[in-house]
Amino acid sequence: MSRRPGGSEGSATNPFSAVVTARDVYDATRETQSDVRHALTRLTVLEREHEEFRSRLDALERWRYALPLTGFSAALAGLGAVLSALLG
Repeated sequence: MSRRPGGSEGSATNPFSAVVTARDVYDATRETQSDVRHALTRLTVLEREHEEFRSRLDALERWRYALPLTGFSAALAGLGAVLSALLG
């Protein structure tokens, strides 16, 4: 029977008394490294998607700002055509 910290009698009933070995720490470290690698891979994918959506949004905004200018130019051209028809 192996002895655990915290006494031999109390350790059987105490769920918080345990022995942590170097192997336990190593396994936890490897698992954490795997989780970090997975998170970094996902972050890279999300950054690419964000850049793609940002470029689409920029293209839509360019059209949105161009439409009022186009409408104003068309109205001005129509007014010019009406004036030239009436005066000339």
